Amino acid sequence: MSQELRELLQKTFETDSAEYHERGFQRRVGYGNRPAVIHIDMANAWTRPGHAFSCENMDTIIPACQALNQAARAKGVPVAYTTTAYEVTDPGRPSDMGLWVNKIPVEKLAVGTPEVQIDDRIAPEPGELVLTKKRASAFPGTNLQQFLTVNRIDTVIITGVTAAGCVRHTVEDAIAEGFRPIVVREAVGDRVAGVVDWNLFDIDAKFGDVEPLDAVLAYLDGLPKFAETTTP
Repeated sequence: MSQELRELLQKTFETDSAEYHERGFQRRVGYGNRPAVIHIDMANAWTRPGHAFSCENMDTIIPACQALNQAARAKGVPVAYTTTAYEVTDPGRPSDMGLWVNKIPVEKLAVGTPEVQIDDRIAPEPGELVLTKKRASAFPGTNLQQFLTVNRIDTVIITGVTAAGCVRHTVEDAIAEGFRPIVVREAVGDRVAGVVDWNLFDIDAKFGDVEPLDAVLAYLDGLPKFAETTTP
């Protein structure tokens, strides 16, 4: 992002924050007692260069996700992943791509291809949930809500891509379904300059708490072992 754009966004955020505070926005949803980490679409099509879906800033995002995984696994906190993939990627045939193919090149996301596999730098461990979704949010059409509910999760720590799309819609659905969304600032990306900053600002104002990586790691480190926790 250019310095000029950064300064413009900062000035805008300062003005908008004052407006939001005056109206009673930007409250905190806070951390709960039983979290899960959810990595949104951290698959090769998004995390590696040269693909239509490739996102920027992976040199920051991947280490942040690695640190979160280490901290979560040390406490037995569930770690889950999503990818987006389709069974039928021929736009001329009846397909599970829906109308989305009229907007973005989802035909490049075929089930079973390396592009839709989770980046091996943050690879799931045996027994960790990997969901294949068809929409932006991780909730509709998957068993994510069932997984969170049956494991008595109250907080979802969210990373991934894209800030304007799948991350944002997952956060919106999470709070709507009664889970506390915590978005890790250093672990979210997108393709276009300024999109991450703007969406994180707006998410923080209305849908979830955008928190720095250090604060989220401190929260995880301070938890008891997951099996020992109970809901309030």
